[in-house]
Amino acid sequence: MKVDIIPFLLYLLLFCFIITRIPFFKKSGIAWWLLVGLFVLKVFAGVAYGMYFNLPAQRAGADTWRFYRESLPETELLLHNPLLFVKSLFMSNYAERGGLFSGSNSYWNDLKDNLIIKFLAICNVFSRTNYFTNILFFNFLHLFGLVAFYRLVKSFTNVHQYLLLIPIFLMSSFLFWGSGIHKDGILLSALGMFFYCFNRVIKKESSSKHYLMIVFSFLLIFFIKSYVAIALFPAVLSWWLADRNNQRHQFYFFAVYSGGIMALMAVALLGDHYNALFYVANKQHEFLLLKGNSAINVPTLLPTIESVMHYLPTAIDVALIRPHISEIKNIAYIMAFGETLLNAGIFIAFWFLAKHKRLRPPFYICCIYFALSVLLMDGYTVTFTGAIVRYRSLMLPILMTPIVAMIPFSSIGKEKKRV
Repeated sequence: MKVDIIPFLLYLLLFCFIITRIPFFKKSGIAWWLLVGLFVLKVFAGVAYGMYFNLPAQRAGADTWRFYRESLPETELLLHNPLLFVKSLFMSNYAERGGLFSGSNSYWNDLKDNLIIKFLAICNVFSRTNYFTNILFFNFLHLFGLVAFYRLVKSFTNVHQYLLLIPIFLMSSFLFWGSGIHKDGILLSALGMFFYCFNRVIKKESSSKHYLMIVFSFLLIFFIKSYVAIALFPAVLSWWLADRNNQRHQFYFFAVYSGGIMALMAVALLGDHYNALFYVANKQHEFLLLKGNSAINVPTLLPTIESVMHYLPTAIDVALIRPHISEIKNIAYIMAFGETLLNAGIFIAFWFLAKHKRLRPPFYICCIYFALSVLLMDGYTVTFTGAIVRYRSLMLPILMTPIVAMIPFSSIGKEKKRV
């Protein structure tokens, strides 16, 4: 399929104009031309994403094009029987709906794809069923959550806006994976809106629309990636507790996460049905059954505390370091390896330049704990380098933006002058 040039350009101009008129974007403090430029960049990254996965070597296993193909009959259903179009989202193709966390033969597992397909079917009505024009609709919606996340991070720091926009919008991995027609961009946008509205509730600056957005965004996160939604609970609980106190912020995060780990260990004694480690091990086994060129040779994870502890170094390696330099096979791996080195440099800069005795905003700590917990979960379950690069891309903006915000760039020049 080719880009339908005229409708694509007309919609591009229309969305660029709308972006300059929306009050939520205006209040961000981001210059309209800069925000429009970031939107256009994401759109063309999404086009590159679609073209790459339309190559003969990639097309067969590309979910993004599968979503598109399955959306075409859904568009016909929408136009001719809109009531059934809505009802079918809640109908199961199985005798039973299956487990909420099952990886196959489950209504709940299929729902994450069906949500994308249904939205894509609606976009098809306006785009004349052109895949590449649909990319504009996806990235326009992504923009709301990304700007919400930026506004929230910026409210706690004086760091220049350009430095914050880079990890949110310009991380190479997320720019690629989060700009195409897939779950990643939607998921990060939902997380951004969730954090933004939750902060308004904490600060007692909320209205009914913020509560509705919290519920909507949480449900969207849960149905797309349930374990990400579950990881939100200890993160936002710790954030809420720490925000109510003006000191010892780290203590509340340590207490909540330690208590959560001990609770999981205690519940595990009740049997496999209640053992969260059973679901983690099962997810890894599902990955091990798959075949691919980027498979990682890892030990089999068992649903026991001993196995989880032995696997921890491997999980950290997979989540934060892969691909190794010896595993680089193409330009995508080179970019992922370079991004890992860049992130390591930012961590080192934060460690040496930030004043560690300074009280950190609870939201920043929340982002770091939340992102690391999700990444660690991915490290325990994912067994392919290509997959972990994509999964990690979702958490990098959440992890790296607060760290960048806490580096005192403005004081670096002053320190040099004193010397």
